[in-house]
Amino acid sequence: MSVRLAVARDAGLDEDTIADVLAGDVDTFPHHHRLALALADALMTQPVSLPDDTVAALREHFTDVQLVELTLDVMKWNAQKVPVALGTDVWLRPGELSDLVFDDDGNWVR
Repeated sequence: MSVRLAVARDAGLDEDTIADVLAGDVDTFPHHHRLALALADALMTQPVSLPDDTVAALREHFTDVQLVELTLDVMKWNAQKVPVALGTDVWLRPGELSDLVFDDDGNWVR
């Protein structure tokens, strides 16, 4: 399933920014955004690889509640890795990205 979270787009996320992240070109991003990306990268690959200085910087810029929320969000949005790896994921619109939209109650609407 290839989707983009519509609320992220509405908050300003665009394909150019996504391309910058994928290319590792994040030098112009705010410091706290780069820290959040470092956390997400580590959580998705090897959580124990997060350097102590990055952990200290994360704790300096984010509250414990925010760090838990970031961690849970990364984990939630990576649940699709298993079906993708197994080849059992389903494309909503073959070959195209689909918006992922939620109603006011947090339910996914197509």
